[in-house]
Amino acid sequence: MTINGWIKETSREVRSRKISDGPGYSAVIARTYDSSPEEVWDALTTPDRIARFFLPVTGDLKEGGKFQLENHAGGDIIECDKPRRIHLTWVAEGHPAQELIMTLTADGKSRTTLELEHVGPGEGDDAISHVLAVGVGWDPALVGFGQYLAGEEVDKAWWMESEEAIEFTKLSVRAWADVLEKAKVAPAKDVHKAADETLKFYTPE
Repeated sequence: MTINGWIKETSREVRSRKISDGPGYSAVIARTYDSSPEEVWDALTTPDRIARFFLPVTGDLKEGGKFQLENHAGGDIIECDKPRRIHLTWVAEGHPAQELIMTLTADGKSRTTLELEHVGPGEGDDAISHVLAVGVGWDPALVGFGQYLAGEEVDKAWWMESEEAIEFTKLSVRAWADVLEKAKVAPAKDVHKAADETLKFYTPE
């Protein structure tokens, strides 16, 4: 699979949402995997497996419990509907409280579409900054998840340092900016400015 193929095989959407009794927006990203819903669910909810494709996690990983990703976000597990839906709060230091919703849908007998929706508060500039930041962050994570499900080792250093990963990030920023423009979340000039800032954040010189 080429970098362009990874970008094209991912579905992206922006949705208007309510969060904490106020306005918000979500970045919605979806990919289809050659694995059953039960296998995808197990990979998403088993600590040892999560660490292989994402980050080490601790906590009481069940509905009503809490989770904490190593040096990253933590939160409450609001809903765990096996093997269909996971709903979490997403709390990272220095950022407003957000929510994460993962929905699994069977595609035939042995394929599954995973939709990940990351909801954050705000409108206008806050909304476009949120969608770009989390969308571009989740793009490689969902590709890496597919590599893991296919039995490949996820090379996290490659995703952080390689020229190919930088090119992937550039394409991801462009793809999310296009989605934001089409959704008319904010004026195009504001989207372009935020996209440039997002690219600088993810690809520092």
